[in-house]
Amino acid sequence: MEQKIANVVRTDVLGIAVDVIKPEDLPAVIAALLAQPQRHQVVFLRTWDLIRARHNRSFRLMLRNAALVIPVSKGIQRGARFLQRREPVRYHPFDFVIRMLNVVEEKRASLYILGLKRRDILLVENNIRRTFPGIALVGRYNGYYSSGVEPDIVLAIKKAAPSVLLVGPGVPGRDRWITSKQQEFHPGIYLWSGEVLEILADRRQRPARRAFERGTDTLPDAFKRPWRVLRLFGYLWYGVLLLVYRALKR
Repeated sequence: MEQKIANVVRTDVLGIAVDVIKPEDLPAVIAALLAQPQRHQVVFLRTWDLIRARHNRSFRLMLRNAALVIPVSKGIQRGARFLQRREPVRYHPFDFVIRMLNVVEEKRASLYILGLKRRDILLVENNIRRTFPGIALVGRYNGYYSSGVEPDIVLAIKKAAPSVLLVGPGVPGRDRWITSKQQEFHPGIYLWSGEVLEILADRRQRPARRAFERGTDTLPDAFKRPWRVLRLFGYLWYGVLLLVYRALKR
């Protein structure tokens, strides 16, 4: 069921849910989510994710049921504009999370972090404590754990009842892990982002603002993973679908 949140306009690109939030409204939106006695999943959506969602019903439903679907890629923004939909604002996951943590600190709310290797998650914990001293960090656990440990992790999160759960690398299923487990947790905001935790652990550089605005911030990852060039065919099909939807005025 879609959740109505003030200052959030839900649109779609090729039938996939995308949310429009003005930068000046973002703090109020986060504060509203923290205040509501509900479980709110936030998903960062890239163009490739949108393409996958069209062929994966469970992923598509996860996006539809998410509290916020935040577009990250320029391709989504261009697609919405081409289809004459409300054009969404792109957010880099790191910028979004930092703005979210500012609100969490202002509200004296709590945070639990899950993911990465033990040494890295400890570094993330230290960086958050130093940068956001007003946040109650109620727990953390490393990723890459054995399946037998997971019930204990879920129980620990449930007992900690964090206002925000930030999940990253080493947790199987990524966003789908949150979807499958959140009914066991207390109300709060739940999101997965590998790059955010890696930046906070000093394992990845924060992309330059100009590169993000140009849509070239993903090029370093493309050079590290050259096999992703095969995705070009998917992006070409995305362009064809945009033309079809525009012609049919869907």
